[in-house]
Amino acid sequence: MKSLGWAIFVLFLLAFQGSILNPLVIHGIRPDLILITVYLLGISKGDIQGGIIGASLGFIMDILSAGPVYYNVFSKCFIGSLSGVIGRWIQNPGPVLHAGMISVASLLQGIGTLLILAFLGMARLPQDLFYIAIPQAIFDGALGGIVYLFLTTRRKRTVSRWTF
Repeated sequence: MKSLGWAIFVLFLLAFQGSILNPLVIHGIRPDLILITVYLLGISKGDIQGGIIGASLGFIMDILSAGPVYYNVFSKCFIGSLSGVIGRWIQNPGPVLHAGMISVASLLQGIGTLLILAFLGMARLPQDLFYIAIPQAIFDGALGGIVYLFLTTRRKRTVSRWTF
């Protein structure tokens, strides 16, 4: 039952990112909710499960989008595994650390996308880096930090209700 709930959540997230967020795009920048989800699930589940979750969500994204083939599989798998390692080695992380790490992961993914598009002759590398990839990374990091803060604050309230 839990896996069915996660599958419905992921499909809703993909539909939300692909349809509802399209009118809210500002200069080609929209939040990557799947990246934030993969990062946060990697933090909570570990490096191996984070990598598997990232690869499966990246595969679904590659099927549904017309972007570079299999790029999301590898980038999301790397982000899920990296976040699992971060979750294992860093004690008591805060939302600022996670916002910075999500920004770095988003920037690495954006640079990889720009390099693929530059190889195909479809990118203007310096302009796209400064006007799309870096603002996207900052936006993803800020949104990811807010989501992490919301999730941890909610969890602390739930746990603190039962303590005496």
